Amino acid sequence: MKYYQKLTLLFCLMWGFIGIQRIIISVIMPTIQEDLKLSYTQVGLIVAITGLVWAVGTLFWAALGDRFGRRPVIALCTIFASVFSWVTGMVHTVGEMLVVRGFLGFFEGGPFGPAMGTLSEEAPEHRRAMNAGLVTGAFMLIGVCFGSQVAVWLLERLGSWRPVFYVVSAPGILVGIILFFVMRESPAVAEAIRQRKAGALVKKKEDQVKLSDALKYRNVLLSSINSIPVMGWLYVYTSFSALFLTEVHQFSLWSVGLIVSASGLGGFLGEFIMGAISDHIGRKRALIVSAGLCAAFGIMVALTPVGTSPLMFGGFFFMFGLFGAGMYPMYVGTLPAESVPAEIAGMAIAIPTALGETLGAALMPTIAGVLSDKFNLYAPMWMAALAGVLIAVVSLFYIETAPKCVARMPHKPTRQDHVLKMFRRPETPETVAK
Repeated sequence: MKYYQKLTLLFCLMWGFIGIQRIIISVIMPTIQEDLKLSYTQVGLIVAITGLVWAVGTLFWAALGDRFGRRPVIALCTIFASVFSWVTGMVHTVGEMLVVRGFLGFFEGGPFGPAMGTLSEEAPEHRRAMNAGLVTGAFMLIGVCFGSQVAVWLLERLGSWRPVFYVVSAPGILVGIILFFVMRESPAVAEAIRQRKAGALVKKKEDQVKLSDALKYRNVLLSSINSIPVMGWLYVYTSFSALFLTEVHQFSLWSVGLIVSASGLGGFLGEFIMGAISDHIGRKRALIVSAGLCAAFGIMVALTPVGTSPLMFGGFFFMFGLFGAGMYPMYVGTLPAESVPAEIAGMAIAIPTALGETLGAALMPTIAGVLSDKFNLYAPMWMAALAGVLIAVVSLFYIETAPKCVARMPHKPTRQDHVLKMFRRPETPETVAK
């Protein structure tokens, strides 16, 4: 097995187990809500705090990884995230839950940006989007599909939601340890560290990497905007699906687990399929199609009448997950990473991730919870569905980056073409080459 394939496999396991730690609380939320006497607004806040602190962690760890090494950041964050997932099972109040899930978010925000930046360097160009799709898809396959079934099964076997967290947290610690010993530093970061230690990177202040260096690129800015509805889609629908299905449609928790698992399976296939398709038809076109179909199936979920069979809901949720998660490889993986120099790829991915966690994963579930208390549980489903419409509109303005599609263009975008006009330098042979 080639090194980039080992790396892809380990990143899939890492992101998948992080997915379990993040998602299962929503799957078994009806039980937790009853035990801790939570309102819908408090449910939204528990999801929100993880996303809010995740955003801080994303930027903090991405900057640290690009400067001092991505390997220790990815490995140690994976381990500590698993520890705080385990501690979730020990809480007894809303306040304790908010603190623990906040620490969980801080460490879970660390691995993704550095991992995607590393994979973008290590994987062959024709495999880049597919591998990114596999890694991001693992969140849906392991976290949502597999994790939902495991959570419900453990809940029935163990009789309480608390030991569920103890069991599902252990694999993440093991994966983090393996990553620490198997992964090697990415070429661009390793070279930058070597030069810094040798004194070659003692540069002027204006030459140091800043947030603005990545935000100068059009696709990074567009992905930052898209991150709000994309992350809002994921965490609004996953946070309130179990409550929607049990309280509105009166399904058993076992049926809910199967329905949510269907969306996870669809999500995994969507990230893999749409990521691979985007290598051929283009990142931009694949993202627009995926967003539009996500909106269509989300509307079907919201409009389906009470009394519809769980099997029908499973089909709708499968397609909802497929096209919703199918957006991820392009918007947060390849489009920003392929638009910027390799040395700031981690930051280019971290910025949309952080903004999405702040305003999408944190703010949107809170709003959904308030609307559910004020109106009903249909509100979160409509929010998730309409997010796809906004994503499709924003995606019209991306610059294509898929190597095969760019090769067919009469005018191939240069690095300067990706920079927003207000930040462009006068074109010279050197700037065009960059």
